[in-house]
Amino acid sequence: MPNVSVYPVRPWLTRSLGIMLLAASAALVGCANQSSSDQSSLYRQLGGNAGITTVVHTFIGIVAADKRINARFAHTNIQQFESQLVDQLGQETGGPEVYTGPDMYQAHKGMNITEAEWTAFMQDFALALKKDKVPELAQARLISLLEPQKSEIVGH
Repeated sequence: MPNVSVYPVRPWLTRSLGIMLLAASAALVGCANQSSSDQSSLYRQLGGNAGITTVVHTFIGIVAADKRINARFAHTNIQQFESQLVDQLGQETGGPEVYTGPDMYQAHKGMNITEAEWTAFMQDFALALKKDKVPELAQARLISLLEPQKSEIVGH
């Protein structure tokens, strides 16, 4: 075995590393708090539960009239769907709601939802946000929260 020399740790290096780790930890905690604050701010921008409920109700009306996707909802319990969507959006935007339904993959497994149906759904949702005069920045933030779910919904 080769002779390995151990270099002594210099006290100033230990202090510097400790300070850097403490600063990095504080920055991460700050980012986490800002993210949580940003989400609750989005919830408020949407009008809280009442605003989200209004948007979801408008959205359901738009989907019902959309021949591209309304057949997908023919056997859906609309009241349950509306309630779960309000809870999901409330939770994802920092509100007190708790979504207790199945995850998106399980909820859509076996439905073979197409890209075109996903696009129609998202267009209808965007239209509901516009109709209910949700601020554009809040619309964009909410859509960006929903977009990642596409991989759990389309093609399964």
